[in-house]
Formats: sequence, structure tokens, C-alpha cells
Amino acid sequence: MYIKRISTIVFIFAALAVSTLMVPRSVQAKPPGPSKGGGDKSSVSCHLPESNADSLEILSNYYAGYWWDHTDLTIAVQAAPNVSAKYLKAVYAAIKTWSEVLEECFDGAITLTNVTGTQPSEQKAADIVLHYVPRAGGTSFEGYAICGARGCPNILVTSDLPPSDHASPEYLGWVTLHEIGHALGLGHATNLDESTDLMGYGWPDLGDPVLSDCDIDAIAFVFAWAFEGSDPHPPAEGPYDCSLN
Repeated sequence: MYIKRISTIVFIFAALAVSTLMVPRSVQAKPPGPSKGGGDKSSVSCHLPESNADSLEILSNYYAGYWWDHTDLTIAVQAAPNVSAKYLKAVYAAIKTWSEVLEECFDGAITLTNVTGTQPSEQKAADIVLHYVPRAGGTSFEGYAICGARGCPNILVTSDLPPSDHASPEYLGWVTLHEIGHALGLGHATNLDESTDLMGYGWPDLGDPVLSDCDIDAIAFVFAWAFEGSDPHPPAEGPYDCSLN
């Protein structure tokens, strides 16, 4: 049976079912607010669409060591030969979206740099490698993040799906956005099936996925050490409460 929307996060010890994601229509400056819920909301200097997620899981709470000890992250794309240019463009656009949102919302304190096409050694050393394999997984998944004790070094996305409304470059871009969210340390929306948040399962049936204010505030929660001026340390206990936005 064809499952129309599945992606999977594969860890060293377990595999969990997951799903997918949207590009914000605008990123606007906003005044800093007070730190809440163990994160550092005052570090966020942008305004994204409001989330309809109740809260977001924090992956390091379930998998010890699943957090980044540096903030200048890099990502490289490894694409299969002869892939469709329009689908590959969607993958690059998703990376660009995360890069621009992180830059704008954290004033350069957290960055994601695409090093595809640079020196081989630099690409090989990328923190995250996104593998675009059109036929990967057959009909059983559309994307997954392969995660270990120190982050998610590999993401795999696929576009060659059975005929459906989801087999489009736009949908592949959403999948890519979602999996990058996992690689950065975000889990799923706790009201999983009802939320159209980037990290929820409610879209596209309930509307387009939204890269939201809660997503970026939860990133600040994950990287709280970077804004505290302290040595790198795991995030506080989650989930991150989206009502604190």
C-alpha cells in the first residue's frame, strides 16, 4: 500500500516515524523579549508566522549527545547522477531558506552554510550531508535524517514517488526543510496530526506547512549555551512550549 506522507529519523538505537514542512513568506525584525522556558528567546530578532503547534519535542532529551557544540554549521548536497534540475533546485532552495532565516533571526550567531561545490575536503567535512536520491526507499518514505550521538550528519530525501499531489518539487522542498529541522535538533510537534507547523504532520491536508516562530524559538532553546556565554552543553528539558512565543 502506498503511504502518501512518511519520512523517518534513523538513530543508532532506534527508528521513529516522522513527516515533513513550509517556507516563511516573510522574515521581519521584532524587538527582543524575555527569556522563557529555559531557552533564550531574547536572542531571536525576527518575526515568523505564528505556529499552531502546542509544543515541540527536543531530540536531545531522548537521545543523549544529540546536540551541536558549535554554531557555524555547514551542509553539503550529494545528488545522484542525472537528477531533475527542478527537483535539485527545490533542495537548494530549502537549504537557502534555513540559512537566511537563521542569519536573520540570530544576527549571525547561528549559521548554516552550503558548501556544495567547494573543495572536496570541505564538502567531506560538512556537518550535515544531504543525499538527494530520487528513487531512495521506493514508496515507503520520502526523507529521513540519519542521526548519531553528535547530531545528524546525513539526510536523505527522495522525489520519485508514485503519481500523487505530493510528487512535486515544492513538496520535496518541504520534506528537505523538515529534515534539516531535525538535523538542527528539533523534534515533532506534540499535537502531531493537527499541526501544520514545519515539524507537524497536519499538512498539506490542513494547509501548507509553516516555518514558524515556535520553530526558531525552539532553535534558540536548543542552542541556549551560545547565548548564555557558557561552554557548550545539552538543551534543557523539553518539550518547548509554543505558547511562550
